[in-house]
Amino acid sequence: MAALTWGIVGIGALSLVAAAYWRLVEQERVRRGADVFRFRFFRVWLPLVMGVAALGKLPRALSAPFPIVALSDVLSLAPAVIVVGLGWVAARKPGPGARTTTAPDPAGNNAESR
Repeated sequence: MAALTWGIVGIGALSLVAAAYWRLVEQERVRRGADVFRFRFFRVWLPLVMGVAALGKLPRALSAPFPIVALSDVLSLAPAVIVVGLGWVAARKPGPGARTTTAPDPAGNNAESR
């Protein structure tokens, strides 16, 4: 059981390294003039949240007392809930440059006058 827990902690550490790497790659691309990657959630935030959640198993791997293990389990779930909530809010909000109205009719006809 301990080997499995240490494996999860190792995967969490690798996920954090991957998130940091993709963040640096994204900054370099933006510095060169490219647009920000559209699916940033999958490259940066998802590995970051998964890494933090997996590192929440560290107290269990170190055989910490139960209250500390319970607290780390709660705290490792909090970033995931926050990111999912923010992702849901961002998905519902139109981004910059989104059209909220229809384009005017070139002939001057108004759909509301019909």
